[in-house]
Amino acid sequence: MEETERMNENIPESRKKKLFRNGAIFFAAVLACVMAMCSCVSRNMGELPPEKDQKKFSLLSYYKDGRFVNGEEIKIFPKSDKKKKRRWGMFRFLFQSKNAPEHPLPKVTLSPEDFKGKKDDFSVRWLGHSSLVFELAGKRFMTDPIFGNAAPVPFVVRRYTENPMKIKELPELDFVIISHDHYDHLEYDFVRKIRFEKYPIVTALGVGARLRSWGIEKDRIKELGWNESVTIGNIKVTAVPSRHFSGRSWKDRFQTLWASYVIESVPEKASGKESNGKKIFFGADSGYGKHFAAIGKEYGPFDLVCLEIDAWNENWPYNHMFPREMPLAFRDLKGKLFLPIHWGVFDLAMHKWDLSIGEIVKEAKKNKIPYFTPLMGEKVVLTEKNLPQKEWWNALSNLKK
Repeated sequence: MEETERMNENIPESRKKKLFRNGAIFFAAVLACVMAMCSCVSRNMGELPPEKDQKKFSLLSYYKDGRFVNGEEIKIFPKSDKKKKRRWGMFRFLFQSKNAPEHPLPKVTLSPEDFKGKKDDFSVRWLGHSSLVFELAGKRFMTDPIFGNAAPVPFVVRRYTENPMKIKELPELDFVIISHDHYDHLEYDFVRKIRFEKYPIVTALGVGARLRSWGIEKDRIKELGWNESVTIGNIKVTAVPSRHFSGRSWKDRFQTLWASYVIESVPEKASGKESNGKKIFFGADSGYGKHFAAIGKEYGPFDLVCLEIDAWNENWPYNHMFPREMPLAFRDLKGKLFLPIHWGVFDLAMHKWDLSIGEIVKEAKKNKIPYFTPLMGEKVVLTEKNLPQKEWWNALSNLKK
């Protein structure tokens, strides 16, 4: 102690002041970073449904004890013992995924010029993950638009490929569908980008509170419970059950609803305008379950079925669908054509980025399921023959590092 005091006495006063000043600057910088991070997290969370909405939810058969429930029980981490927790810890999301591709993914870059002219009768562009741009009976809409990472703070759960469309160059839209409030499906930056637009946002019960807290006018938000519908011009959108969960933090799971969507063109009552009678199933996130057969019976058949193929893991078998289950769901839904979604952007389940699509193509061929595998951003007119089936992901493995 005496030696330390003598050393301090030998330090010139000017140097002491400099050390104190540098320490204060460092502390202030750290404090500012922590405060900025907390602000970012709080902002990206969004608000939860108010008490008056929760009272309305309590009348629903799928809302019990203050939270939404699935038709079939799920356990988010049913096998998460301590050893597995260490192995599959959340800390892995802080780093670039080891399962990401070693080369840039091929894609068709999009700009507003690509959307000029008459809207298609029946087409789709896959933008990666569950982000799609549909044109149906002269209307254009997007599903689950995500342009950044999938977490409340930057650089966590990072994309391994960019969206082929820039968020500042969105096309003219007639509406947007947001399936649920997970970060890889509901993005704060996108919502803020469109907050001054006029078109509707269709989403599941409770998610509207998030949107309102980010500046979306109440009248634009169309919240749906399961098997509830809204008609926008000549397009009818119906929310249907999925086997999943919701939440943007550890503490708010199941506070908002999750859903898949039936999207169909119908005659426009006001003008008597005819429709092409096409029907789409947008699956968003869902584990396999009996709800697929119920949806197929009630709403099928479907001209196009979009099902998730990624983020499956044996440690959480109920929340996402395994490749081997895709043919079962497709047949339950009475599908005519299959588009794989929910892949190609994020590593969410600790398997190589192209494992799922390889397995899915094998399953589709084995079960004689019509499918197509477009590049990100590639326009596919669904009334045409010879839809793209090139296995473009395989070509990347042949490239040199």
